[in-house]
Amino acid sequence: MSVSNDGINIRLQGAQPILQDPVVSSVVTTLSDVSLTLDADQCVSIAVARPSSPLASIVNDWVGRPFAELLAGESVQQFEQRVGELTERALQGEETPSRWAELEHRNAVGEAVPVRYAMHWIPARKEVLMLGQDQRMVIEMQQQLLNAQIALEQDYETRRELDTRYRLLMDFTSDAVALVAAGTGRVVDANHNAASLLGVQRGALIGTSFPDRFVTRDKIGLIAELTRHIALETPEPIDVEVKGSQSRLLLTSKLFRAAGEQLIFVRMVDPEFGAVSDGRLIANLRQLFYRAPDAIVFADRDGRIVDANETFLNLTDMPSIKELRGISMSEFLARSTVDLKVLIENAQRSGQVRFYSTKLKTGFDAQIAVEISATWLDERIEPMLALVIRNASTTTAQRSEASPTDSDMRGVMELVGSSTLKEIVADTTNVIEKICIETAIELTRNNRVAAAEMLGLSRQSLYVKLRKYGILSRDEE
Repeated sequence: MSVSNDGINIRLQGAQPILQDPVVSSVVTTLSDVSLTLDADQCVSIAVARPSSPLASIVNDWVGRPFAELLAGESVQQFEQRVGELTERALQGEETPSRWAELEHRNAVGEAVPVRYAMHWIPARKEVLMLGQDQRMVIEMQQQLLNAQIALEQDYETRRELDTRYRLLMDFTSDAVALVAAGTGRVVDANHNAASLLGVQRGALIGTSFPDRFVTRDKIGLIAELTRHIALETPEPIDVEVKGSQSRLLLTSKLFRAAGEQLIFVRMVDPEFGAVSDGRLIANLRQLFYRAPDAIVFADRDGRIVDANETFLNLTDMPSIKELRGISMSEFLARSTVDLKVLIENAQRSGQVRFYSTKLKTGFDAQIAVEISATWLDERIEPMLALVIRNASTTTAQRSEASPTDSDMRGVMELVGSSTLKEIVADTTNVIEKICIETAIELTRNNRVAAAEMLGLSRQSLYVKLRKYGILSRDEE
């Protein structure tokens, strides 16, 4: 018998049972946990087990028994197939390489004992030598590896969940906060509120020097102040000036350690407006936004809707805010881009527009009379247009002071009953034209270009009509 990298090669001549040879028996029991020889009837003729093997206590009972009876479950079919192939090739004089089979036994208490067998043909006695390795240690190790892999995946999922919670907390908190490395002074992380106060995008802020964002602040000096500030019982906020904007901020800090690195949790407050958003104020404004009887809309600098409340959805008969986001506000205004242009330009110029009268179009092309107040929100990286829209369809209040238009209309009403409708229309064409021009001038806050566009006139034609009705004095020309 010889031992090679390919396994055990049997070269024993004669009729002596192979496992009865002391040398061979010692070798095979050293190389395997259990060694068996099967006769032509596939019964166990000799069974030898390594003394330290858990199988040593049960193999003695195997001798004389059909090997198939010692197997459990599907192992019987697998054994018969492998040993049949080996025997058939041997009897036909073909080369008989060893066959491998992973079989399962049952111990005295009924527990499964997996064993991996190498089957060898012994030509001299026409027997099958089976060398088995107990696989319980291997399976246990595989199970430990599997459990370790599952634990790693669970840890990864837990970390992802914590990262998601952390990111949501950073993004949705009302405070402006940043994490700064105490050793280098660089920004490890920051939320969008902090980036907005510092006048940069969040991506451009992370990884840069935090002290460099402020006027006359060197890295060592500001970091030392932030850490010294932590040791005080009643620390005063650190007053700093932001570079480029001349705005002032108040900094408060908290030192902590994570993964062996000291980090400073910095909270930034605008002293003019308090915190980026006071908790109570934000709660009140949030309730006002969702419960207000008037429609509230936030749009970007081009008039595209960013957010709107439930009242606006009711006015426009739209199903959800998802259907509105990204749509131009002009889609819902009767005079379309003319109305939107007037609102944006006047809000940008004066900061706000009050009681702009127009009509709101619904999703079913109906129109509702409304009054719009607009505010330009430019204290941020991306300016926004805030609109408060009030349903004016049932308003009956009249202006307290009579205007020239009121007297003109009273004159028209006095003609009713004394003239035919055709005569009244012919006589009042100028009155109607004057009313339209005055209304356009009022709606556009005396913006002649917007008024001309609203009326569908050229600027020259509008000026002619303004002089005709005395709306434009000679001094204004």
